[in-house]
Amino acid sequence: MTLSKKDLMSEEEFTLLKELINKEFGIQLKGDKRLTFHTKVSHRLNILGLKSYRDYYEFIISDSSREELFTLASHITNNETYFFREKMQLEVFSNLLKGIKKERLKKNQNILKILSLACSSGEEAYTLNILVQESGLFMWDWDIRIIGIDIDKNALKKAKGASYTKNSFRLNGNIDIVNKYFTAEGDRYNLRKIFTKNVAFRHGNLLDINSFTDINDIDVVFCRNVLIYMNDSAISRIIKNLYNSLTDSGYLFIGSAESLIQRTGLFSPEYNNGIIVYRKNQHRHCEGQSPEAISRRDSSLRSE
Repeated sequence: MTLSKKDLMSEEEFTLLKELINKEFGIQLKGDKRLTFHTKVSHRLNILGLKSYRDYYEFIISDSSREELFTLASHITNNETYFFREKMQLEVFSNLLKGIKKERLKKNQNILKILSLACSSGEEAYTLNILVQESGLFMWDWDIRIIGIDIDKNALKKAKGASYTKNSFRLNGNIDIVNKYFTAEGDRYNLRKIFTKNVAFRHGNLLDINSFTDINDIDVVFCRNVLIYMNDSAISRIIKNLYNSLTDSGYLFIGSAESLIQRTGLFSPEYNNGIIVYRKNQHRHCEGQSPEAISRRDSSLRSE
């Protein structure tokens, strides 16, 4: 069965699915995205043998395994990613590693824990692992743990395979990166095994506290270009989950187009070579404060 133009998603059907996605994942779909949404998921009706998007909606909400719900999410999320993305942020991350190591050693700990959220096919998580290893700060006796989480199971399968095409690179002529960290096999580039160790991937929803089970005492969280797609309630829940997952004074990197300033008192911005990094604020009572109160508090702290 192939859908024709008359089978295009109605406004009512779009609203049903849009509100479901908003509720489950916090992702906001605008009204002008109806045709794009139809294009991305119409084949699911064909595969499942369903006649309408309302039938598809009913199928999803009656699916106790929630497999189709996550399949739907994987079709509407943005999986754009590549190695060494946002170079200036990564340089700041590398510069922070020495201080992070120092704080761990103060606690007689030789463990480093990093979280890559909405990790997609793994380019970011592996990039962070490369930078950690290239820093020369963490020898064989250190326990390095880098965890990537995403809702897209197909993307996670690719991440675990650690095999990529040219689309995963923005080299600008710098072929040395590929030669140093990858081995070529036809049109594929396989990450060298030394850079895949220490990295693990898992399926999860950033709004679901259960996705953060046993994830704690994290030194650095990368959650880049995620919040811009979320509603305010979802952002607040995600921020709280990130706060709880971080070690005291842990770091949070978000996208360059995103900001937490005057949104929460759980994190304070720090400026490093023109890049904003957020630091976990241990004053948990700030969570209930208004943006105006937070702003006044931050101004007071800066003037001390």
